[in-house]
Amino acid sequence: MVKFSSLLLIMLASGCTTWPTSGDIPYSEPDVDQWHELEHHSFELQLLATRGAKLCLPGQYMELANLHDKAEQEHKAGFTDDADITLLAYQTQFAKIQRQMDWLEHHTECLDTRYSEIQLRDQFLLLMRVDNQFAFDRAKLLPDYQNALRRAASILKRQAHWRLELTGHTDTIGTEQSNYQLGMRRADTVRRFLIEQGVDSHQIAIFSAGERESYEDPNSRTERLSNRKVEARVLVDHHTRAPHRVYSLSDWHAVKEQLSPGSL
Repeated sequence: MVKFSSLLLIMLASGCTTWPTSGDIPYSEPDVDQWHELEHHSFELQLLATRGAKLCLPGQYMELANLHDKAEQEHKAGFTDDADITLLAYQTQFAKIQRQMDWLEHHTECLDTRYSEIQLRDQFLLLMRVDNQFAFDRAKLLPDYQNALRRAASILKRQAHWRLELTGHTDTIGTEQSNYQLGMRRADTVRRFLIEQGVDSHQIAIFSAGERESYEDPNSRTERLSNRKVEARVLVDHHTRAPHRVYSLSDWHAVKEQLSPGSL
């Protein structure tokens, strides 16, 4: 009986060592997909700020930013279900602000559309120029390039008056004809990916330069890698934009009710 009691005490003592120590939180691993969603929404906030939301809709923008911060904190703490609920509230608020921003852009002078458009175009082209776009002799998008294109699509699909020219390039390995075809496949892969993200297919034209514009040192792996790319050029057709009807901002409170979800 004494031996049994001693054995029981040893088992209890060893079992206690497996409990979480003070300060440990036995949460499950963070949800990777949810984290990617938060990163995407962070980029959306940057785009809204670029368009002028902080200036024209400061209260609504702050509410949206606070919802994003709350969801991010819940995610980091492991409360993924709570983060999902907060993200739903974020998405509702985001859609509301988008409608309001569209109205303000085309009916008031609150937003300096020329300035914000230059910023958006520069940001878009920077995303389209990321490094490591394709592997050797491949037209498959590498992961970092895919992430950059998703963000670029968020800009492009809201700029219906932009026209995008994509030109595929290759290194100098292989024949000129095969590299021309590879360049075209690369440009078409980018085009199809952007369309999958919601971009209008009529906004995009594709071309191939193949190896023609690739000047590289045969011993430089970096130069060859940099030539495996798709270059983007943005053409802006202002004639397709809706004409602005200028209202006073004092009319905004009367108009914004028309932009509520129930009225659309």
